[in-house]
Amino acid sequence: MNVAEATLAILAELKRQRAAGKREVFVEEESLFALAKLFGNVVPEQVGMNEVAPKPIQKEVKKPGFAPVTEKVPEVIAFEKKTLSSDFPSLPEIKLPDGDKAYQWSSLKEKVMGCEVCNRELNPQGKVVFGVGDLDADIFFCGEAPGADEEKAGEPFVGPAGELLNRIIEAMGISRDAVYIGNILNWRPRHDQAFGNRPPTKKEMSFCLPYLKAQIKIVKPKVLVALGKTATDGLLGHDPKRRLSDFRGKWNQVMDIPMMVTYHPSYLLHNPSKSSKRKVWDDMLLVMEKLEMKISEKQRAFFNS
Repeated sequence: MNVAEATLAILAELKRQRAAGKREVFVEEESLFALAKLFGNVVPEQVGMNEVAPKPIQKEVKKPGFAPVTEKVPEVIAFEKKTLSSDFPSLPEIKLPDGDKAYQWSSLKEKVMGCEVCNRELNPQGKVVFGVGDLDADIFFCGEAPGADEEKAGEPFVGPAGELLNRIIEAMGISRDAVYIGNILNWRPRHDQAFGNRPPTKKEMSFCLPYLKAQIKIVKPKVLVALGKTATDGLLGHDPKRRLSDFRGKWNQVMDIPMMVTYHPSYLLHNPSKSSKRKVWDDMLLVMEKLEMKISEKQRAFFNS
C-alpha cells in the first residue's frame, strides 16, 4: 500500500467511526510510529499540544491508583487570525536581585508579566502564565506551554491535564502546594485553527528558557521532572531524532540537577492504557526513591494487577 492509499484508508475508517457516533480513537504507540515511518514524518509521542475536539463532550477517566479525573474537552474556540511572530529579539537577560527567594521570585514574576514579547504573543483575552508552587520544593515539574484553561486562569496545569497531575502528585504522598510547577513557554502559542493547540517553535522556547531557568535557580529543587517531549527538548536542547520512549524513565542532568523525563499527563488522557499509566508511575517511583521518600507496598503495586 502506498502513502496515498494508506491516507484514504485511514480517512475512510475515521469517517466511518464518526458516523457511528465515536468521538475518540485510541492508537497504540507502535501504530503511531508505523504511520510515522509510512508518511516519512515524526509523530509526537505525547499529544498534550495536539488535542483535537470535534465537539464538547464530558467523560470520566478512571485511573487505577489515581482518583478519577473528569475530562472536559474544550469547546470550539474561534481564534482571531493573526500573523504568527517569526522574529524574536535577543534573549532576555535575567539578573536576579539580592534578597531571599520570595523577593527574587516576585521580581522575576513582575519582569515576566511585563515582558513585551510575552504580552505581544498572547491570544485575545489570554494571560501570561508564570510558575507556581513552593519556592523550597524538592520537585520542580516542567510542562510545555499553556492551554486554553491555563491562559484563561494565568496559572499552569489547571485543566484536565492539571487535575491528573494533581492526582499523580497526591499518589506520591504529597500535595500540589508542596511542589513547584512551571512551563517552557509563558503564553499559549497562537494559531489559526478553530480549536486545539500547537507545539511551541524553537525560537519561542529559546526566548522563554532564561525565564524558566531563573525559576529553577530560585527554587533550587532536588529533582526536575520534564513532562513530555516539548519540555524535554526545551531543557535538553532540540533533537529531531529524540524519541521520548527512549528517554523516559532515565536520569539526565540540567543545571547540575537530576532530571527525570516522563510523559505529559495529556498523554495518559489520550492513551489511557494500563501500560502507559504504569510507565509514568514507574518514573514517579524513581523520583521518590531519588528523594528517599517513603514508598508503601500499595504505592509500588499500582497498576500491577
